[in-house]
Amino acid sequence: MISRRLVRIKTLQTLYAWKQNSVTDIGFFSKELSDKLLLSQQFYIFLLDLPYQLLQYALRKEEMEKGKYYPNIEKIKQYSVLKRTPLISNIHQELLLLNLPNEFIWESLEGSFETLYQDLLDWDFVRDYDIFSEPNETQQKEFIENLYYAFIETHQIFNDSLEELYPAWPEDSTYILREMLKTIIVKNGEFKFDFHRVSSYEENEEIEYGRQLLNYTIRNSDDYEKMTAEVTDNWDPSRIAVIDLLIIKLTLTEFFNFPDIPVKVTINEYLEITKQFSTPNSSKFVNGILDKLRINLESRNQIKKSVRGLKEN
Repeated sequence: MISRRLVRIKTLQTLYAWKQNSVTDIGFFSKELSDKLLLSQQFYIFLLDLPYQLLQYALRKEEMEKGKYYPNIEKIKQYSVLKRTPLISNIHQELLLLNLPNEFIWESLEGSFETLYQDLLDWDFVRDYDIFSEPNETQQKEFIENLYYAFIETHQIFNDSLEELYPAWPEDSTYILREMLKTIIVKNGEFKFDFHRVSSYEENEEIEYGRQLLNYTIRNSDDYEKMTAEVTDNWDPSRIAVIDLLIIKLTLTEFFNFPDIPVKVTINEYLEITKQFSTPNSSKFVNGILDKLRINLESRNQIKKSVRGLKEN
């Protein structure tokens, strides 16, 4: 599962590459975007298995320690922390059932497992969890979510390793972590995994959403500039930041072609992206243009939406 925000960002980046490139084949950029989104999804699925990989490392170390003539009882105890969390293996089994190809492999990170595991033992939430001999489902869920959060948000060595493996990691990390934390659900004492959007890579709805967003925007680029000119004083495309104009065009694409996405959601999403990727004053400018476009189009009944409100799945 990949978030709509991340799809929008990668579509914007691909659109920018199209704008700066002499290649006119839309299919070329559509495939480039699909590949980027596919890698993001693969990395999301790859990272969900982190607790299991650490568990396997700990089990191997535990067996090695037990095999010594004078085993260290304290070390054996330390290596058993993750063993009391059946949800870790359940997640792994769910990932196996997906049976999806993934070019990322854990062997490339095994050299850092010793450091990762030792750092894990020093975290307060791990020590607190260690007091439970048989943690319940909710405690296991919270523990695993804390593991994901701690490694991705606070562990620089781990993040450096991930960036070597997946160069887009710094820009993707926030959005992938958010989706990871939403994946594990405990309801009525039962585990549930929210993989409903990951039935296959080829038919994935978020990747298809990105393709359509890109294709519609490129095909209607000139028309969108004319619409923007109608609501802009002293219209001169060369004086508008390229990113700002592309964001306006993406917004128009969502207005016209995605009836399931509320207008307010679209505007709010692209204003947040503007703040992240454009100039300090751009969000105020873009907001003004989008508001004028919305009023114009709604007065002509040109925006057809099947939903209202701010919620987006």
